[in-house]
Amino acid sequence: MKHENARFTTFSKGTKRVSSILGPVLLGSVLVLLTVLLLLALPAGDINAQSEITAHVVIQFDDGTLWVRTIQSTDPISGAHALAKTNLEFEQMGELVCSIEGIGCPASDCFCPDNLWTQSLWDGSGWQQPWPFPNLQDGDVWSFAYNAGWPPDLAPATPLVAVADGLAWLATQQSADDGGYGTANESVESLFAVAANGYAASEWQREPDSPSLGGHVLSNGATFANSTAAASGKLAAGLVAGASCWPLNATRPMSYYQASTGAYSSTNDSGAAPHAWGMLGTIALSDTVPNDAIQYLKDMQQANGGWEWGIGWGTDTNATAMAIQALIVSGEPTSSGVIQDALDYLQSTQNTTDAGFPYNPDGGWPGAENSDTNSTAYAVQAIVAAGEDPTAAPWVMNNTNPISFLLSMQLGDGSFEWRPGLGASQIATQQAIPALLGRPIPLEVGELDRCWVQWLPVILEQ
Repeated sequence: MKHENARFTTFSKGTKRVSSILGPVLLGSVLVLLTVLLLLALPAGDINAQSEITAHVVIQFDDGTLWVRTIQSTDPISGAHALAKTNLEFEQMGELVCSIEGIGCPASDCFCPDNLWTQSLWDGSGWQQPWPFPNLQDGDVWSFAYNAGWPPDLAPATPLVAVADGLAWLATQQSADDGGYGTANESVESLFAVAANGYAASEWQREPDSPSLGGHVLSNGATFANSTAAASGKLAAGLVAGASCWPLNATRPMSYYQASTGAYSSTNDSGAAPHAWGMLGTIALSDTVPNDAIQYLKDMQQANGGWEWGIGWGTDTNATAMAIQALIVSGEPTSSGVIQDALDYLQSTQNTTDAGFPYNPDGGWPGAENSDTNSTAYAVQAIVAAGEDPTAAPWVMNNTNPISFLLSMQLGDGSFEWRPGLGASQIATQQAIPALLGRPIPLEVGELDRCWVQWLPVILEQ
């Protein structure tokens, strides 16, 4: 009906001169006749046709966290009203947004001092604030940024749209049978990707009646956590980010800690990356990393500033990135020599041609010196954890940067390749998403209750 009315309004404006000549009596007949002729001339179904638009809504919260949502509509819709299609909690007053996810003001007092939400439209190169707010067009990206100033201190839209497309592809890879993504490790990797964009793992499902990702991880979490300190730490960081609980029989990261050595390993052979995961999981669960564990990781730093994934393997970017994140979140100042040497090592490994990062620039296996998505994603998370901008100096190489490299690795279906020409990679897609959102590990920190509710039906049956 909206299109019908729009056509009639346009036509009526064009008949003002006819009205003055024929008079009010003939005008009605002329309108009826011409309207009928117009309707007959239109293709079938055109009157109510409204091409569907796909747009993106970006939200930057008060702590800088970014979420992006894809919305579709067949009706004209403004950015403010597009929030209703995101399933986020919000309050608005007309075109003004008062609060999102409880941050801001109630609609009854939309102009209170706490309402610092600004709206803007991505024009392809920057954020603009059109007024009055227009209806969204196909491909538009509309943002809501809290206390971001003007122009808003907001990330470019391109990486955020890439995140939405990557998650859309990742959703198609989820098992409808058990809610997982293959191995327990791969499922936890998906947990990071999903949680980084503000989705609840308990609601991440292939179909409405399919098992959820959260349920799958909880069901398999104990076996995973009981395997190694790294697995326990990774599970802890993933579950805290996913706002879940701790499986009853799962071993916590601190249970792997050996006070006699400072290592998160009972065999005293913990490499840097597994040890770092133990530290990251400890912090994620709001536990304190022992000073000896911090020193243990520092002592494993090699002369070139990097760390080895496993003892004797040679330094690599992945272990170094994990160590940087673990040390910083454990309280190591970013200005310390340990962190600065580590960042210098990362910079020395960066490929000048594409600004991406390899696993190991010194080789060790064929192609190890070539840039890949996973290594670049880990490096980006470490750079962000250190408070630096991966799109600015000194990380710009040959007029490009690590974020641009990640974007170049995305395929048309939304997935990411590990390396050019190798096709869609689930693990590359999983790890690119948190990096593009600027989210280092741990994504969140908080205590987890034991998952008693899982066993309550069993207890009641006894």
